[in-house]
This record gives sequence, C-alpha cells and structure tokens, in this order.
Amino acid sequence: MSTDSPATDAPNVLQVCTYYYPFTGGIQKLVRTLVTGIDDANFRILTCATRGRGGVDERHGTRVVRAGSLGAVKSTPVSPAFPYRLRKQLAWADLVHYHLPFPLGPVSHLCNRVDTPAVATFHDDIVGKGPVVYPYRPVLDRFLGDVSRVIVTSPNMRDECDQIARFREKAEVVPIGIEAEDGPVEPKSLDGRHLLFVGRLVEFKGVEYLLSAMADLDATLSVVGKGPARDSLERHAREEGVADRVSFEGFVSEDRLDRLYREADLFVLPSAGENESFGIVQLEAMQRGLPVINTSLPTGVPFVSVDGETGLTVEPKDPAAIAEAARTLLGDPERYRRYSANAQRRVREQFTRARMLEDTRAVYRDALDGE
Repeated sequence: MSTDSPATDAPNVLQVCTYYYPFTGGIQKLVRTLVTGIDDANFRILTCATRGRGGVDERHGTRVVRAGSLGAVKSTPVSPAFPYRLRKQLAWADLVHYHLPFPLGPVSHLCNRVDTPAVATFHDDIVGKGPVVYPYRPVLDRFLGDVSRVIVTSPNMRDECDQIARFREKAEVVPIGIEAEDGPVEPKSLDGRHLLFVGRLVEFKGVEYLLSAMADLDATLSVVGKGPARDSLERHAREEGVADRVSFEGFVSEDRLDRLYREADLFVLPSAGENESFGIVQLEAMQRGLPVINTSLPTGVPFVSVDGETGLTVEPKDPAAIAEAARTLLGDPERYRRYSANAQRRVREQFTRARMLEDTRAVYRDALDGE
C-alpha cells in the first residue's frame, strides 16, 4: 500500500527502525511483513542511511524516510539529523512503532517529547557493547515507561529479561510468524546426514562450536550467510580438520535457500549469546519438517523449537553436546519423524504470519484507544 494513497479512516503508523532495505536482517523482514500485511493502516518507515546523505524513497509500496548518517559506532548509526526527521514525521503519524535495539529512537523520542501514542518491539537487549551502553540504560527505562505497549516475541523475553521485568504489566507477547504451508503434515524421512546453519556469520551465532562438533560427527554441513566472521570460521574449519565436509555457501537466493532447507536432515542454531532473541530461521526449518538443535539461552530461542518435542536443546558453547544431539537424532528414525511432524504442527499452530499480524493490530488498537 502506498502511503500517498491513504486508506479511508485508517490510522497513519510510523515504523521506526535502525536500517531498512536494501539492508536486510530479522527486524527488516518483520517491518516489511507489517507494512505489506496490515491493510487497515497507512505506513511510513523512518530509518537511517548506512552512511551518507539521507533522502526519501519507496520500498514495498511504502514511503521510506532515511536520515543521513556519518556511519555507525557499536552498530548504532551516528545521525545528528534523526531527531529532526522524527519530529517532521510525527506531524503525519497517529501511532509510532519503534523497533529496538536502536538507541537513537528512544533518545529522539524523549528529545521531542512525543505526544503521539507509541509502542515498541523489544527484539533484544544490547549485549556485548561494553561500558558505552551504561548511560543508555536510564534513557531506555524512561522510554519504555513512556510508551503504551512493549511488544516482546516470546514469554521468555517477558519473564526473564531484566530490562522488561519492571514493565511486565504493559508487555504483550506477539511471536514472529511466517507464511505457513497448507495441507496435511507430512513428516520428513531421514535420508542422510547433512546439517544446515543459516544466519549472519558473527561471533554470537556460535558457528565455531558447530564446526568443532563436526570433528566428532560423520556428517556434512552447509553454512549459509555472510558476515565479518567468515574468514575466521573457514580457518577454524581447517584447524578442526572438517573443511572437506563443510560448505560455506555465502548469501544465496530464496530458491537456493529453499533447496538447502529441503535437502538438509537437521537444522542447527548454535547461538552462544543473548543477542539471539528468537531465531526466525528455526521457523523456516521447522516448517519444512527439519528437527532443530538449538541452545538453552534465556531468550526466545528454546521457546521456538522445544526440547524433546521438535528437536533437542543443548547448553551454549558446547561442541560435544551438539555432536551428541546430532547423533541422537540421526540415529533414531522413529524419533526423527515424530519431531519432524511436531515441528510442522508447531509452526502452523503458534507462528503464522496471519496470527502475528492480527495480534499486532490488537496492540495498535489498544494504543490508539488509550487502553
């Protein structure tokens, strides 16, 4: 829907996030789903250029306003113009939806003394940035106290995240959803011994522990994704003596990714840091009937794929546990088929795009009504 052709009597909703397409990531995919899937609201997106001058363009039928940026520090854009850009867009908006972590959003919100109703999705906390984040904590507390609703993507984030605990009464759990396949559940048969990882190649994803686990497995592995850790991960694979059984695929097309999911026998998300708040790739794998090996982080990761139901959950940073879980699943076809069927059902029952959109609509309605 183009924001230049507003729906009659529909609210104007401003989505605020760090970056937007062509920059891609989990938050960008979620915002895209909201602006293309909710048809009873008019949308704009306020974001930052990755570097250089800002401007206005259109993506996915939605106007995108980009504030200029001098670059980024600790993954946060340096954009002196952002508070001004926000103030200009507030004149249009009936509701603002912030996506965190993005320190510039809460800072600009408080600087502008926003009266417009606002909600915030707390995707994850700022982890591993050191003392530089300490001054931001009271700002974030004040911001979360000011917004009408705080959306979290799992009960784990609502109940176990210290930053959210004090605002639990306004926290709404809206799990991320994907377009679920129709038709009967058809469990995947265990045909081989091929593992798959999909995600950015950064330290907190824990891929190094998966590579170490491969040394104790008679299996092959495809690693899909790009990122700054690729060179070190390829070196680690050589050091572990598994380079001949590991394929680094880099960035792949949607068709190629679908094929890799369907050719795999197990999906592994070996995340080692709390930056991993959900793991949408687990849903993509489960929808295709892949049992999942994930880690017991205090985030939504083990909420998505459940230990002993849709896969196995192990302690983070434990290659031996990853290898043992893989051997268990690959060596038990009966359990494998049961987990495969359970994985497909869980996506269809709990994590559909339609359910996420309707739950988000409900949060918007409550915020607009002042409830």
